[in-house]
Amino acid sequence: MMATKSTPTKSTTKSTGKKKLVKGSSKLNQPQPVTKPTGVVPENKGSALPKSFRLTGDDIANLKQITEAVNGVSRSKISETKVIKALLQLGTKLPPEKVLKALKEIF
Repeated sequence: MMATKSTPTKSTTKSTGKKKLVKGSSKLNQPQPVTKPTGVVPENKGSALPKSFRLTGDDIANLKQITEAVNGVSRSKISETKVIKALLQLGTKLPPEKVLKALKEIF
């Protein structure tokens, strides 16, 4: 006879002599909580609200330069909006002192 792997079950015998399988508790059967990295805002794609900013000519030129550079290494076209979102994501990983230093250089 061939041996088979058994599942985490227990067999019990009733007074009738028939075996009944009872499922045992397993960590695999329990739902695991989903964890997200700290400092990352959860995605909420359903309710994107429009937000407007005034950019100077230099800011627009910088954005176009970054977008062109990204498109140069990307297989698909990346929009300026996606570049701005990526820059915002990168900004969340920077220490506030670096952001403040960049602001002082601009203004």
